[in-house]
Parts: sequence; structure tokens; C-alpha cells
Amino acid sequence: MSVQPLVTAAIDYSIPENIRVLTTGIDLILPCYNPPENWVENLLQHYEEMRSILASVQVQLLLVNDGSTRNFGEEQVNQLRSLIPDIIIISYTQNRGKGYAVREGSRQGRNDFQIYTDLDFPFGVGIIKKVYEQLLQGADVVAGERGAAYLELLPAKRKMITRLSRYINHFLLRLKINDAQAGLKGFNRKGRRVLLTTQVDGFLYDSEFIYKAGRDPLINMKSLDISCRPGIRFSSFGIKPLLKELQNYFSILRN
Repeated sequence: MSVQPLVTAAIDYSIPENIRVLTTGIDLILPCYNPPENWVENLLQHYEEMRSILASVQVQLLLVNDGSTRNFGEEQVNQLRSLIPDIIIISYTQNRGKGYAVREGSRQGRNDFQIYTDLDFPFGVGIIKKVYEQLLQGADVVAGERGAAYLELLPAKRKMITRLSRYINHFLLRLKINDAQAGLKGFNRKGRRVLLTTQVDGFLYDSEFIYKAGRDPLINMKSLDISCRPGIRFSSFGIKPLLKELQNYFSILRN
């Protein structure tokens, strides 16, 4: 099967009028779905470490509850607001997917730079500063890339899925960054405009984001080597979500 070069029409990347960028700080977006026990304490620990590393930078924490059915209730919300008074908590009842959650967080952010990662900070806290520094140096989009060592940490099934994903990203989508699914991205206002045009709600929103950003000649995209911090646990995937994401690959190609 041959893959023909894709020709994409011009896209309106203007920011909606209800979005106002106010400062040169960071919006840190954390999507969340059915978090584990004691996640509030762990989040606070990571947050305090990050504030220590980025002491001179304004950091706005945006937590997006993507329709959680456990471990995210009034008790956890009150605890968070008492510990981090300026936190922005976005919550809705229907689980929509990580891509939807990240876009909701981005829409409600107000800083020049935005970074998203997972709730448990799988790549540590220091990497947030490195992404921020790349943005300060002029990158419009900064994408974390996990190397070969990451694959060795994965269970057999997830390792196979990750390799297949990287193959599709490289040979079908022709992404400039093969490891598009690493859950760490940073971007400025230009990159944000691209993110908000994505439509995939599942985890392949990352591929769609990098796909669109890579085809815009005005976007300066950089990659950043990242590695998992010790003690990270990897979730498993069911058949239905995998089939859904396969459909999303084809939707990205069509669009």
C-alpha cells in the first residue's frame, strides 16, 4: 500500500475571543480520571517541589476531572482548595477522554506558556523547568520523547502497542516526532492555537497535535528527551479502546 503525500488546507488558528493571555507564566494542565488513593497528598508533594524549582515563575495549576467515578469528590476538592488556594478545578460528569480534558484545561488557562503532563508526574518535576526553558528560547511546541529504555520498562502487551504506534506515526502520519504519545507537551500561544483545533478526544490527540503542528511552517517544534521516574506503574489497555484509537488514526489521515 502506498501512502500519498497529504495536502492540508489553511486552518484558522486564531484564539477564541473568550481566551485572554495575561502573563508570561505557566499554565500547568493535569488531566485526571479515577485517580488512585492518596493522590491529593502526592500531587501536593509534586507541586511543592515544582514551586521550589520554579520559584521565580508564576505557575497556575489547572486540574481537569474527566468524569471520574471514584476518588474525586467533595472531600478531595475541599482538601485541594485548602492546600492550593489558587488552583483551578475543571470538572464534568461524563468521561470524554484525555484529549478533551487537555483542551478544556487549555481553554481556561491564562498564561503565555502551557504545559500538560499526567497527574502522577511520570517524568518527574525537573522536566517541567526544561520544557519552560525551551519555550523561553523560542520553541512554539516542545514534545517529550521517550527513548528505547522506556520500552524495556513496559509490559509485553503495552510494549507491542507502543512500537506499533511509533511505526504508524513515522510511516503513515510522517510525524517529525515519532513518540507523539509521551504525555508531556509544552507550547506557547501559537502552539495553543494548534492544540485547540484538534478533535480527537482519546489519547491519540497527541498524534493529531504533533501532526498539525509539524505541517505548519510557522511552528518551531522541539523535542526533549525524557525518562520515567522510578516507581511508575503502567496501566493496561482493553480491546475496545484500542479499536477506537485505530479509528482515530484514520480520522487524522482523512482530515
